[in-house]
Amino acid sequence: MRSLATFDGRRGEIAIIENRTTGARSYFEDGVLQSEATPDGISLFAYVHLMARLLWPACDVLLLGCAAGSLATMLQLQGKRVTLVDDNPLSFDIARQFFGLPSEVVCVIDDFRDYLARQRACFDAIGIDIGAPGMRFDEQFDPNVCRRVRSRLATKGQIVMNIVASHDIDPKPDRILAMLAADDLNGWIYDRPGKINRNAILAAVPWNWPYLGPRLDRDNLHIERVEWRCRRERRRLGTQNPPHTMR
Repeated sequence: MRSLATFDGRRGEIAIIENRTTGARSYFEDGVLQSEATPDGISLFAYVHLMARLLWPACDVLLLGCAAGSLATMLQLQGKRVTLVDDNPLSFDIARQFFGLPSEVVCVIDDFRDYLARQRACFDAIGIDIGAPGMRFDEQFDPNVCRRVRSRLATKGQIVMNIVASHDIDPKPDRILAMLAADDLNGWIYDRPGKINRNAILAAVPWNWPYLGPRLDRDNLHIERVEWRCRRERRRLGTQNPPHTMR
């Protein structure tokens, strides 16, 4: 391993570390691993590939949260129009210099809540990956913020969010997804039961949306092998489509 750079970030030191053997690069913030990707920006995290698959039907995507910018890079390489919002301009500089963030990605320096309040354009899909150290999702995504997210979504669009689930009965994923989905979208949670402090993916999608069990494309990718469980948001459990395993 070798250190490529360190920066004084708003939430602690940011360190970019490269694996000498594989060339993979890691983005640490305040000692916490936030991103891991190839030098050209392809993520080595399974959850990022899952989010990219769930956002695939969209053409015009709003992403909240940058870090290494891998999700934005992967979507732009698929031909999407991507707008990336983060309140830290340093994140954009790091993503471009060390993780290949394409110049075509529109980068907006703003607090995501202020951006949502001011923005009037709507997007085919909204991806949310905001997970800074010490992040309190319940406080950041209260009913008002979730309504603002929904207000920027075009008809028949989808919202996909990465959240940290503390344990199997953590109520946060279901509570936040219920607010994002409300009554006109279908709520699904992609999870890995049994693990503590794990990534869980919330998907608020149209009721007739067919992409409920995507397979991760592992061709030439050294990402972790993860078994995901897909279930409905709990207020709708038992109504149709029981949970299934997705590898």
